Amino acid sequence: MEFLRRWYAEEREKIKEMSRKQCLEYIWTYYHLWIIGIMSFLIFIAWVTVHTLTNVRGYWIYAVFSNTRAQVGTGSEMWKDFVEYSGYDLREKNVEFIDASYFDYTKDAAYGNVYYEAFVALSDVGTLDIITMEADSISALGQSGRLLDLHSESCAAIAEKYADRLIYYYPPEDYEETEPVAVGIDISDSRLVTRYDVYDKSCAVAIGAHSENLEAVGMFLDFVLDEG
Repeated sequence: MEFLRRWYAEEREKIKEMSRKQCLEYIWTYYHLWIIGIMSFLIFIAWVTVHTLTNVRGYWIYAVFSNTRAQVGTGSEMWKDFVEYSGYDLREKNVEFIDASYFDYTKDAAYGNVYYEAFVALSDVGTLDIITMEADSISALGQSGRLLDLHSESCAAIAEKYADRLIYYYPPEDYEETEPVAVGIDISDSRLVTRYDVYDKSCAVAIGAHSENLEAVGMFLDFVLDEG
């Protein structure tokens, strides 16, 4: 503190005899970096405050459309159609569609693939609600343990409604659990193929193992399979 007092007294003496213009030029020449730094910090604090107070928290649904070149991400035609269909208020939560994801679990369990690692992270923290890809790929992805067993109690209504569309993962014979696990729903006749050209023919959807938005998942299935 003593150093600051001496510094302030010395600087005050220097500028006391200067004109306003000279004073401003002196301050800017010797202290412009400090001024820019302080202003940037204050702007950053203001931005964080506004962003925190106004940011939409959470998701109505978080969907990943994997292995497609179709533009169906957030803001796309399909995204807009779903938001309108669902009636979700985006001022409360987000509807997030991701169309940049490319991995194949049948190839070395997607080892080292950054998109697969992103899928794992999204699933493990409970952010991922659904992922779509070709039916065979969904079945293989069941081995990862990151897809919800559709016969689980929490998903009973969806499994019953789409019982004739269920896709199974069949564990190898040397696994402790050998019973097939329902990990996906075949939606090859859905809008993803017939309208939005997300996939050419085969298409399936799976639910993230820790999804808490199963009602929204049901809404999405109704949307893509609605013939209206």
